[in-house]
Amino acid sequence: MALREKLAKYNDVIERAIRKTALQGRVDQFGNLAGTSRVFGYVCKIHDNDDPDENLRNTVDVQEYNYDEEDYDDQAVGFHEGVLLSAIQGNKGFFIVPQLFSEVVIVQDPANKVEYVTMYSHAKIIQLQSVDEVNIGVKEYEDFSETGDRGIEKDYDELEETGNTTNTTYKSGSIVTDVTNKDGNLKIEEYPDKMVITRGSTTITITDGDVHVKAKDSTIEADGTLVKANGDERWAVRYEDLQALLEKLFNKIGSGICKNGSPLTTAPEILAMVSEIPKIQSHKVKLT
Repeated sequence: MALREKLAKYNDVIERAIRKTALQGRVDQFGNLAGTSRVFGYVCKIHDNDDPDENLRNTVDVQEYNYDEEDYDDQAVGFHEGVLLSAIQGNKGFFIVPQLFSEVVIVQDPANKVEYVTMYSHAKIIQLQSVDEVNIGVKEYEDFSETGDRGIEKDYDELEETGNTTNTTYKSGSIVTDVTNKDGNLKIEEYPDKMVITRGSTTITITDGDVHVKAKDSTIEADGTLVKANGDERWAVRYEDLQALLEKLFNKIGSGICKNGSPLTTAPEILAMVSEIPKIQSHKVKLT
């Protein structure tokens, strides 16, 4: 290693040591080490993706409490502009956007003086982005039981599970949700090309323009024009179409009967109505 490179390396180490020592020796007006205190305030502005200032996009402005701008000539007293929503990777991955005027706690990185939010009273947006998978779940445990000496019978890690759980797994190509309790299990699987809902022995599969239902030993399929049960099919008629045909038929019969009881004079017209039956057949079904 060249002498110049060695000197540069040593200078960097010495500079960091001096900075660390100086920061440790400084305290603010509240007795906190410099750059490590928490600041309490509220969100007075949210800078979204359309903010004219690119450096302020996806940040918030925070106003500290106990500072009233009417009491100061400088309105920037206790004002923090461009506070990051996450301390890592420039608000990528996991971060929360607080609600406007909600209470927040912010801190400052003592090394680079960058401020970011650590706690929120009300959230507007919660973002979770991972490279591979996001898993969110709830698992219920038995309640704590107190003893006579104001203690507990079991520690938290000794409590038994009740069996009530929910779990959702997000991947780039699917969302799978499981809900389990004493009544059974419900599973919902979502993919770009289909959705599958399973509850006990019943499964519903939905694709573009098609529904498939399986319940124990029976299956029902529908694709918009055809309904099948257990693979067989029969012609079916919509109620409205059947009603219209019967009304027409009865009108023909009624208009063809004379007062003296003579034969029907509209028999040919009634016979011709047989040709209309195929027109009202709309779906194929089989009911068992």
